[in-house]
Parts: sequence; C-alpha cells; structure tokens
Amino acid sequence: MRGVTILLAIALTLGYGFAAQAAMTADRAETIRRVGGLPDASVPSAEQAAARVWYGGMLPPVTVEVTVAAPATGRCPLT
Repeated sequence: MRGVTILLAIALTLGYGFAAQAAMTADRAETIRRVGGLPDASVPSAEQAAARVWYGGMLPPVTVEVTVAAPATGRCPLT
C-alpha cells in the first residue's frame, strides 16, 4: 500500500511539474512575441500614460504650489 501511495505522489508531482513548465513556456513565448516588435514611438495620451508601468529612470521633479485662500467667514456647522 505504501508503494502505491509513493507512485501516486510521484505521478502527481511530475504532472504538476509538467503543467507548470508548459504554462511558463507559453508565457515566455507570448512575452517574446510582444516585446520582439518595434517600439512604439508615438506619444501616448494621458490615459494611456497613466496605465503604463514605469520601469525606472529619472522622472522630472514634481512642483506643488499653494495659494492662501481667503479666511473663512463662518464656523463649520458641524462643530
């Protein structure tokens, strides 16, 4: 009975390993196909640029400007 259990465990492990290897090969082929083409030289729209992943490099500095608002004329009604 132990032999059957060990053989079943070996068969399942090999099966899972083959399935994982097949999935990684398919994913690798898709990545090579996608990346292998010519790079897109067009300027993306704001929506497309927001959806892209940034892989590093230097970004321009972000400047935040603050203006002083007029003082509030009354109190907050919740306090």
